[in-house]
Amino acid sequence: MRLCLVGRGVTSSPSQAMHEAALHACGIHGSYLNREVSPEELPEFVVRLRSGAYRGCNVTIPYKATLAAACDQLEGDALILGVVNTIRLEPGGRLVGSNTDAKGFELALIAQTMWPEPGGRAVVLGAGGAAAAVTLALTRVPMSEILVAARRDEAAVDVARRLRDSGNVEATAWELDRLLAAVAEADILVNATPVGIEELPVDVRDLPPSCTVADVRYRPQPVDVVAAALDIGRRACDGLEMLLQQGALSFETWTGLPAPIVPMRRALRRALGR
Repeated sequence: MRLCLVGRGVTSSPSQAMHEAALHACGIHGSYLNREVSPEELPEFVVRLRSGAYRGCNVTIPYKATLAAACDQLEGDALILGVVNTIRLEPGGRLVGSNTDAKGFELALIAQTMWPEPGGRAVVLGAGGAAAAVTLALTRVPMSEILVAARRDEAAVDVARRLRDSGNVEATAWELDRLLAAVAEADILVNATPVGIEELPVDVRDLPPSCTVADVRYRPQPVDVVAAALDIGRRACDGLEMLLQQGALSFETWTGLPAPIVPMRRALRRALGR
């Protein structure tokens, strides 16, 4: 069974170690490759995927929307989000796209006993694919209000528009007082941006003592919002468990087998030196 991760800047991704550990634990002869693919090479990659070169793939930036459009069918959360992070090959060369990010985020916080209680308030920083998935997951708690905040107001508005049917999702730009007011009452704050705390528009010291802080990034940063939150006694977690849980769901999509969580987590930690 040949599987892969396709995207840009993926050569050092720990996904390879995680999925090869899963294949080995399940007794499946196969491999998982991190495939660096340029935009010019993407059409040929789709042809090879359809031809059976891979049983399936994970998709990361910047191709989540492009490869969603290349699929013959979208299912589950991919239909709502309009982007995929998982594709499986079916007979006849059909490509079926799904998205395991929202469920992966939910399972990650549940595993760490950080899943918010219904009726609370959430702030999501960012408006990319990860932010949309996190927001979708939070609508299912459900939260009484979810505020999506981004540098570009129109990007946040787009996420809110797509997900308003799922829950009470609003949008704002970073510089507005509305964001600061929401932070002061937040039950959970999620950083779904690629930037560190020095570039974020909020101060973790303004969060209520009971607030949980989550970051979707899984590599510790020099100036880290999780570390800053832990330093002042807030509950906080990075994206390592989310990476694990969304990967486990992808593995089950491809194989039909329960994902071997323990060896996958061990391989991830080893790959990241944690």
